[in-house]
Amino acid sequence: MAVTPIAVSRDLILVMDNGIGASGQPLTINRTYKYVKSSALDEDIYTVAQALIGLQESENIAVQRRDVFELASE
Repeated sequence: MAVTPIAVSRDLILVMDNGIGASGQPLTINRTYKYVKSSALDEDIYTVAQALIGLQESENIAVQRRDVFELASE
C-alpha cells in the first residue's frame, strides 16, 4: 500500500530564554507563528525570524520550522 504525505501546515517557532529554574536548569518559552506559506524558502523564514527576534525582550536560543503532514493511503 502506497502512502502519500499531504502538507497540512508550517509553523515558525522561536525558542526564547526564560531564565533559570529553581534547580538551576535553563527555562525556555516557545513563540509560535502559525500559517507560514508552504512555498516560503528557509532563508526567507529565517529573515522574518530575525526581524521578530529584534522585537522580543528575551534572548533567542533557536529558530525552528515545524512542518505537519497528513499521511493518506492511495
